Amino acid sequence: MELPKTEVERLNALSQYQILDTAPEAYFDDLTHLAAYICQTPIAAIGLTDADRHWFKSKMGFVSSEELRETTFCADVILQKDLLVVSDTLNDHRYTDNRFVTNGAHIRFYAGAPLVNPDGFVLGTLCVLDHVPRTLNAHQQEALQTLARQVVTQLELRRNLEVLEDSIAERRKSEALLRHNAFHDQLTGLPNRALFMSRLAGEIEKAKQLQDYLFAVLFIDLDRFKVVNDSLGHIVGDQLLIAIARRLTACLRPVDLVARLGGDEFALLIDNLNSIRDATDVAERIQAELKLPFHLNGHEIFSSASVGIALSSIGYTQPQDLLRDADTAMYRAKLLGKTRYEIFDPSMHDSVVTLLQLETDLRRAIARQEFRIYYQPIILLETGKITGFEALVHWQHPTRGLVPPGDFISVAEETGAIVPLGYWVIQAACRQMQAWLSQFPQKSLTLSVNISSKQFSQPDLIEQISQTLQTTGLAANKFKLEITESVIMENADSAMAMLLQLRDLGIELQLDDFGTGYSSLSYLHRFPVDGLKIDRSFISQVDPKHSCGSQILTPIVGTILTLAENMNIDVTAEGVETANQLAQLKALACKYAQGYFFARPLDQAATAALLAADPQW
Repeated sequence: MELPKTEVERLNALSQYQILDTAPEAYFDDLTHLAAYICQTPIAAIGLTDADRHWFKSKMGFVSSEELRETTFCADVILQKDLLVVSDTLNDHRYTDNRFVTNGAHIRFYAGAPLVNPDGFVLGTLCVLDHVPRTLNAHQQEALQTLARQVVTQLELRRNLEVLEDSIAERRKSEALLRHNAFHDQLTGLPNRALFMSRLAGEIEKAKQLQDYLFAVLFIDLDRFKVVNDSLGHIVGDQLLIAIARRLTACLRPVDLVARLGGDEFALLIDNLNSIRDATDVAERIQAELKLPFHLNGHEIFSSASVGIALSSIGYTQPQDLLRDADTAMYRAKLLGKTRYEIFDPSMHDSVVTLLQLETDLRRAIARQEFRIYYQPIILLETGKITGFEALVHWQHPTRGLVPPGDFISVAEETGAIVPLGYWVIQAACRQMQAWLSQFPQKSLTLSVNISSKQFSQPDLIEQISQTLQTTGLAANKFKLEITESVIMENADSAMAMLLQLRDLGIELQLDDFGTGYSSLSYLHRFPVDGLKIDRSFISQVDPKHSCGSQILTPIVGTILTLAENMNIDVTAEGVETANQLAQLKALACKYAQGYFFARPLDQAATAALLAADPQW
């Protein structure tokens, strides 16, 4: 079978119409019948010539839906791209042996007009056939070619319509995706803030219409999520957010809504509550679910969350106010120790306003140099003499007076102001300690400075401390860093590297508030710790009515002192306020102590006076 030179391109053009093996369509059938009527034939067809077959889109006068290409008259039309008229097939040597001529079909007449598309490719034919020889006059031939062009026009319209429909479907799909993305978080697939606020506005309107209708908003913030991102990377952090989203969804009814507001913050809308207890039950269920370990990318990760609850019973009119109050309650839960929930009450708002003002004042205080360092003496119990000082920063507020560290350090930590403030404390305290060592050369004094979690995670911490020691001239063995157990354990691997570098500088490292955190013996073996400080809460439990020796401080104090002695680690007892506490600590061979019994934190002048007096306890 002879093929056109452009057969590959022709077949590709045909496939673009996506018409082969499709169902009959009325406008093609109309053209077929019109061709038969004009040409006065009993048989007519619109056929498309595929690689090995001639398939009929429309036909009349026969039942076959396709024939082998090599046996059809239409195959020759494909080659000549012009009207083919065979008046008598028995008188044309090309067709005398054709099975459609010799078998029961008895085709004696054929006329086929090519279906030429706009690119010049012949897709098939519009043909008319008869069982008797005959001819077509000029008008009939012209009409057949005109109808063939109409077939092509219909094919083009059909293709363009399909392209248009596909384009419309794709546009609708894109619009649906845009609508989904506009109201959903791309990472977790949860509703986002916009959708949450819209639903919340609807709940507020429902509460206005229905008496006693109660709903709640839960604001959820993950505890220590930043540690996961910083230590394991953002990929694991994202996996954790996705896993948490699933667990939150599993804690709710289908009618409730959970949304990701951004970062590690989520919000829940719990509607149609019977009582406040329904909301707290959800909070407790969430806390329990998040305590279960997550297994992500080869890591076992534990998580927890602080939850704030705001109830519609307060009578909200704006959704942002309700979400704000749930956020406020969550913040209160954070301040009270995390991994808990708090229910909003109006008094919390006043506290937040005060806290916001405190944060604003705090930022200004650094620039205005309103901070002062106070020094609390540390006593060597063997001699009763001052052996060093702990530097404690206070804030000389312009209107509130002297503010102790406990009232602003947590805010400074949260806002990041603790980093520049912490560096300033180290520099100022080292400079002052070196001045006292020059003023009192006969004394052997050390300086202890607390370091916060944010400051400990700074990449330039080692460089800053080393440079400060060089600038002030303070020897490294005179400088002690106090670090809480939680600061170390939040990122144990990087903490180990940091502690070893500090130890290499000659700086002594102490675990602060020991006994209140992890307090695992393995940590003392694992990390390069030189000393530890027993938290004041254990020292304050001594009953002053008991005489020395009749009662040990607490079982844990005795255990810590024994452990430290076996590991050759120095211990400092904080919060000593009575002679009885001091006597018991001496009896237990505690090496150092500090507290109000000896002296409160003192300013620079009072500290210098105390050193000059050289007291002994």
